Amino acid sequence: MTATENQTMTAIMSGGIATTAVVFFRDAVIGMMPWLIVSLPLILLDLIFGIKAARHRGERVRFSKAFRRTFGKSVEYVAWVCFAATAALAFEAKWVEWVVLGAVIVNELASVVGNYAETKDVEISWAYLWNKLIKIVAGKHGVDEPIDVGEIVKPKPARDEKGRFIKKEGE
Repeated sequence: MTATENQTMTAIMSGGIATTAVVFFRDAVIGMMPWLIVSLPLILLDLIFGIKAARHRGERVRFSKAFRRTFGKSVEYVAWVCFAATAALAFEAKWVEWVVLGAVIVNELASVVGNYAETKDVEISWAYLWNKLIKIVAGKHGVDEPIDVGEIVKPKPARDEKGRFIKKEGE
């Protein structure tokens, strides 16, 4: 094989691999478009409530930092979509996409709820909430039974100007 034939063969193989990768990612992103559509409002809500929470904490909100973090989060979502599509293909299991991207969406939703709760001076008991949700989803806990929201949402403990907890009388 001559040097020219070797270069031609390398170019053909490289082009074939690149074309296959581009087609795969194009098809993966088209198939994952519903996840991206769901994530867009969540990212915007996280931006809005993140700004409100920062202002509530007395922090100075800079547009450049907020934009940078929001843009970075958008890029992360695209990376998660690519990862989920690749993992689903590698394991030949469509459910992998749902698990990976479902976890990402739930995490973003938790961020939005956490920022909102901070603006209202309440804490969310995530462990208790997840426990209840798992019981409901698993069917171990009747949906008709009322959930005591008071155990999920609790007032934040008071803190002094240095961030230390203030003990209540009798503690």
